[in-house]
Amino acid sequence: MSKYTSVKTAPATLRKGEVVLQQPDFLEEIKACAHKAAKKNVTGVNHLRDILNSIRQKYDESLNIFKVPLSQYEGLSFSDEKDLSKIIIRMLKKECPGVFEKVLEYNVRNRPHGSKLIYYVGDFGDTGPFTRNGIDFIEEKDVDEYLGLKPKKIVGKPAVTKEESEGSAS
Repeated sequence: MSKYTSVKTAPATLRKGEVVLQQPDFLEEIKACAHKAAKKNVTGVNHLRDILNSIRQKYDESLNIFKVPLSQYEGLSFSDEKDLSKIIIRMLKKECPGVFEKVLEYNVRNRPHGSKLIYYVGDFGDTGPFTRNGIDFIEEKDVDEYLGLKPKKIVGKPAVTKEESEGSAS
């Protein structure tokens, strides 16, 4: 059974069975729609609509991209794809905040097979899709113990077995 932990930064190296999920940045969709971008690194309605449509197709079929007032986001300058990502995130947080949960749900369901531990880099308040998919939370300090890298601490005195008690009685 998989478990997840919420972290500020992802670990530098991942061991077998570990995977990292981050808050969505939509860079994949932005790169896929780069051919529609204006030449002067300024947002345009058609380019934004194409990005939203690719997000809708992949993550949330019920997302109504025609209710988003794209004209309010037209003409915003950006220097690279990461800047455009910030614009898309700001627009979606204001106009369609539910899409972030759908993206995380998609990523949780489509994680690599055999994932034992998921590191979630993001806000702990957004972790609802993990519990809805039967993935339990584990504290970051308990990760090594869960992965079997550190023996479990035994609290108290170990129990005496029947053989040990008979051996000391004779």
